[in-house]
Order: sequence, then C-alpha cells, then structure tokens
Amino acid sequence: MRVLAPLFFVSLLTPSLAAQEVTEERVRAAFADARAGVESVLGVKLDATIELKLVEAKEAGQRVADENLPMLRLRQPDEDKARAEADRLGDAYAQMLFAKYAWSTHEFLVITKSWNNQAKLLARPELGSDHTLRAVMVHELVHALDDGAYDLGAILARTASADTATAVNAIIEGHAQFAARRVCTERGWSDGFDTLTNAIGAIPESTAKSGEAMLLLLRVQSAQMTFAYHDGERFVAALDAAGGRDAIARAFREPPLDGETIMHPEWYLDPTKRPAVLYELEPALDLFAQRFPADVWTTQRLTLQSAQIAASLTLLPEERAKRIVDSIRAARMMSAQPTKSLNSKLVAMVVLEFDTDASARAYVDAVADLGKIKDEKMKTGAVRITSSTSSTVERPDVYGGVQEKKMKSGFTAFDVASVDVGRGKLVVETVFSGETLERDAHVAFAVDALNAVRPIAAVAEKR
Repeated sequence: MRVLAPLFFVSLLTPSLAAQEVTEERVRAAFADARAGVESVLGVKLDATIELKLVEAKEAGQRVADENLPMLRLRQPDEDKARAEADRLGDAYAQMLFAKYAWSTHEFLVITKSWNNQAKLLARPELGSDHTLRAVMVHELVHALDDGAYDLGAILARTASADTATAVNAIIEGHAQFAARRVCTERGWSDGFDTLTNAIGAIPESTAKSGEAMLLLLRVQSAQMTFAYHDGERFVAALDAAGGRDAIARAFREPPLDGETIMHPEWYLDPTKRPAVLYELEPALDLFAQRFPADVWTTQRLTLQSAQIAASLTLLPEERAKRIVDSIRAARMMSAQPTKSLNSKLVAMVVLEFDTDASARAYVDAVADLGKIKDEKMKTGAVRITSSTSSTVERPDVYGGVQEKKMKSGFTAFDVASVDVGRGKLVVETVFSGETLERDAHVAFAVDALNAVRPIAAVAEKR
C-alpha cells in the first residue's frame, strides 16, 4: 500500500554547487505567487483561511503519522502495530519533508530547515530556486483545492481496503501533479516543476558503490514512490483527455478499487477491457498467516503493482522483463517480520496468476536465470552473496526451483532460501531470510499454498 505521500526527495548525493538558502521571506513570497497562479490559471478561488505555517520537522512528521494511521490500519488490524508503523513513517518523513498540506488540520506546513539541509546534501542546488519553491507550493495548494472540492478526509474514511487506498493516493498525488504542471507551464516555472518531478524517487548515482543488492532495494522503493506521482499523473491526464473535469471528479468520488487500474486508465473508463482474473489467491496467503501468527509476527498483505515487479526484474533484458510483467493478471503478497526484532528476519510469499500456462513457466525460468545473474552481480557491496546453490523441484504435480544463498550484510552473515513452484497459470514464490526451514519442508509449504488456490467460480459456488 502506498501511504499518503507528502512531497519529499530521495537522494544521498555529494553536493557540487551551493544551493540558494530557503528563508521565511522567500517561502512567503513563493506561497503568495503560487496561490495567485493556482487561482488565475485554474480559474478557482482557494479557501482564504489556508495559511502558511513554518514548523519544525517533528511537527510535520506527526501530521504524516496521524493522517496515515487510518490507511495503515487497513493492512495492519492490530492497533498497537499500526500506530508503531505510523510513528516510524512519520519519523522517516520528518527528515525529508519540505512542504505539506495537512488535510486533517487544513494547514500549509513548510519546514525551511529540512529544505535547506536536504538541498545542501543533494547535487541539485536548483531545489532551492525560486521556481522550484513555487512548483512545490503549487503542488501542495492543489491538494488544498481538492480538499475543499472533494473532502479528502471523507474520501479516505470511505476507503475500505489497502488496494483502494493505493489508488486513492495515486489520484490525489496524480491530480496535484497534473494541475501543477499546467500552472507552472503558464507561469514560466516549468524548470522548477521538472526539478520537483525528477527528484521524486530519484536513485542517487553514489549508491552504486553500495552494491547491486542495495540498488535493487532502491529500485523497488523508487517504483513505490513514483507510482503515485508519475503513474497517477498519467492516469489523471488520460481521464482529462477522455472526459475532462467530470471524469476527474468521478475518480475522486468513485476511485478504482486497486492500484493496478491506475496503470491502465482504459480499464477505469471501460471495465470490460480488463482481462478476467480466474483464481482466488487469498487462501494461499491465509496458509502463510497460519504459519506466522500475529501474536509473534508483524505481517502485511498487499497487491503488488506491475511497476514494483518490473523493478525487481531490472537485471533481466528489458524486453524479457516486459513480457513477464505484461502477462501477470494478479499478484498478491504477504510478508512477516518478528515484532520484537523487525530487522532480524523477513519471510514472504507471493502468489501470481498469469495469462497462460506458458507465461507462468516463463516466469519461473526467468527467476532461475535472475538468481544466477544476482550471484555474479552481488558478490560485492554492503549486502552481498558469498555462496549460492540452486536445484529443481522434482515432483510430478508441479515444476519449479529452489535457490539457497549465504549472504552478508556488513559482517553479519545470514541465509536466504527461495522456492518457486508453478502449475497451470499459477506460481507461488516464497522467500525466507534469516528464518530457517529445511529444503523439502520449504518446498512442501510452497506446494501446499499452491494447492490452496481455488478457481473463483469454485469459491463463489462454495459460498
């Protein structure tokens, strides 16, 4: 699930040029210009009570935590765990947050200290330019405009699932980008808007020194971050082209039920164009949940977006990766970490449905090839593979493979074992990192999960 993301930038580059200091005077001037630009270009009137408030990072982080708690509860029903996750999220964002329209308090928050600190760390001195300041203000003011028009709090309160929350977030951020692009273009601030947009989810070149394992993690994180902004904007632009303001307003009132629809606006405009899903995948995840009970483990279920899957396949040839992603019809994931020591272990299960039997087998073959590529690419780095073995699953009812790797993170050694098993259009993939399970038992667990999946027709008939 994508949280409601305030505007921030991901980078750890070494500074090369001095950034212009972001001061209260400059912020207030940018806010006034951005407000006038939004009202003039979009032909609207912003709420006069929206005031600029300069705050410390901690206060802004608390707003992030408070506003995201209801969405986090959708994927984490345990209240204490949901609150802990919200607090961690708020603390993380507090270090990177520049500006945020807080829909819960109707405040426009700016953190000048964080803005300046980040600008000094980035090889992007233009982040402190007048045009970038205005682009950021415009983006956040569009959130305020949408809040007044649609009541973002009410929309989020009606959100019944983590998948729908992902789609809602993409509409909110995508529309802010769509409208901000128009305002910035007409006001001559396009360079600032481009600086803003290009920085969202950017992977710093310097992280290459940390090794391929770290790059892989950052690619997936970048896909998560850019989804709401980049793919969300494309979704909104498609609705605008098809039906103008009315189509966009409908998306706020009746958002898609899942994030994957954001990647395919034609599905939203004409649901008959969406390929049918034939299987109910949740029973496999239910089996996973039984093995990792909530009183010991912190778990979450989510739908994997195609962009995330594509990011995980980056080391494969581009065309091969694209064929795989395009063939996926559904992808559900459940992960678990020990509540008392979140970073000590990670286990996960992914259940996938493909368009054809051949596509499912192609995915399993690709995973095996990808494992060999990783063995070579990840020999060095902060997180590295020190040894690896692979074998095929020898069972008459399924096909698949097992990969067992010994790894190190710094000086800490740990084992990672993964199993992929397939039958027909279905594949189950399990990963155990730091959690040991004998090979045959691991394979049996994955096969049991595969057996738990049922055709949707059979599930409906049973009910």
